[in-house]
Amino acid sequence: MAMSQRRWKLEQERKRRERLRRARRRRNCAIVVLLMAVVAVIAIVILNSNGTNRKASPTPAQSAQNNAVSDTTVVNDPYKTNRSEEDIKASFYSESAFAGNALAETIGMYGLLKDTDFYAGVNVDLENVYTITTQGSTTSVSEQFKSRRFNKIFLSFGENELKTLKKSEFKKSYKKFIEKIQEYQPNARIYLFAIPPVTAKASEQNKDITMEKITDFNQAILSLAVDNEIYYIDSVDALGDNKGYLPKGVSVDGINLNKDAVIDLLYYASREAYIPSAEDLTELSADDDTEDDEDADDEAKTTAKPAETDKASPSPSPTVNVFKDSKTDTKNRKGNE
Repeated sequence: MAMSQRRWKLEQERKRRERLRRARRRRNCAIVVLLMAVVAVIAIVILNSNGTNRKASPTPAQSAQNNAVSDTTVVNDPYKTNRSEEDIKASFYSESAFAGNALAETIGMYGLLKDTDFYAGVNVDLENVYTITTQGSTTSVSEQFKSRRFNKIFLSFGENELKTLKKSEFKKSYKKFIEKIQEYQPNARIYLFAIPPVTAKASEQNKDITMEKITDFNQAILSLAVDNEIYYIDSVDALGDNKGYLPKGVSVDGINLNKDAVIDLLYYASREAYIPSAEDLTELSADDDTEDDEDADDEAKTTAKPAETDKASPSPSPTVNVFKDSKTDTKNRKGNE
């Protein structure tokens, strides 16, 4: 009888412990559910906050496309960047000026550089830069550099010229403007932005703004930097994917940059701009003849006298790949502070 009572007590104790274990499991499950609900609420708040901040970003101007546009559009596609506005080296851009097309205007409209002047517009090009005025100004873009002295001057041209000029004409016009800036600002450091890449889709859909033409014109810009011993900013290296195209989500139209991409470009420019040397041109096609020049050469060959046709033609200079790694040579990165 005593044995039976002992077994009954043991069984009751076992049941009590089992009830406690079930109670603890229910309590733990309730805690987990509550925590998951809190995390979900926090995530929703953060996403809504990011969406609001993105919509509040300043409006960039649309730049030249296959069909020119002159209005402005909010570029709010998502673009993953590990940098923020605080990462931009603001002191690098102090007492500086940007001049050029929609790229320079977009940088200015995002308000990332407080102590910097901007003389830029979507319709500014190397043909009208001596006569066109920009918003809030009564004098031409070129004349803006007469009255005030700057530490650095950043130039961005090429997108509009892709549609209107041949490579040799572009290079000649750009050289003329660079020399004018050097005349007005003999002590300023001049930086040339390479034309930024476009997406693969934009390159396919635009007959003028293609990566092939951009690469060709960027070679001319690199050559100008070498000839004039001024700085070059490789925008394609800064923003392009492993094939050189602009990644998806960087632009609403595949051409113009959103704010995060501009932050990356400014971060890159302050650290990677360099003065290229002749070594950087070892692979550049030194034959910068346009189609018209080549046609003229062909015509000259057909009409030349027999004695003249025997003259040896000068050997073409080597060509350059604007994206080659040699640009990282630190000996050319002087004076970037």
